[in-house]
Amino acid sequence: MLTDQQARIALKELVEKYLKGIAPDCQLLIELIEDSSQPVPVRGVLEDIRKYGNARYTQQELEHIDDCLYIFG
Repeated sequence: MLTDQQARIALKELVEKYLKGIAPDCQLLIELIEDSSQPVPVRGVLEDIRKYGNARYTQQELEHIDDCLYIFG
């Protein structure tokens, strides 16, 4: 299980890998993920990846997504 900070880093890496240069709100998502006073937009990230890309997640990425959903809801 990832810690809160590790989960934020993993989610930011997903945004950078699958949305950077594609999604118009990519930078906003990164800022929200980095701001510990804000709720983490896990579902928003996953919806954008589904909307803007055709992601083929690695096993590790799937585990990180599961952890992020568990930690942040």
